[in-house]
Amino acid sequence: MKTIAANLTTLFWGIVYGEIIGYIGSALVQSTFTKTIAINVAIVGGLIALIGINLLKLVIKP
Repeated sequence: MKTIAANLTTLFWGIVYGEIIGYIGSALVQSTFTKTIAINVAIVGGLIALIGINLLKLVIKP
């Protein structure tokens, strides 16, 4: 249960940070901010990071 809660927390904060970075990035390049695209990119990036971290934990098991 602890692992599930940690993964959900990481995914939640990944979405929040993805929204913020997407908003700032769209303002810097002067394009329109699309919330759904920012959320989708943040979710995919968060899932890739979580899978990578969990695989590293399995490989580097003491």
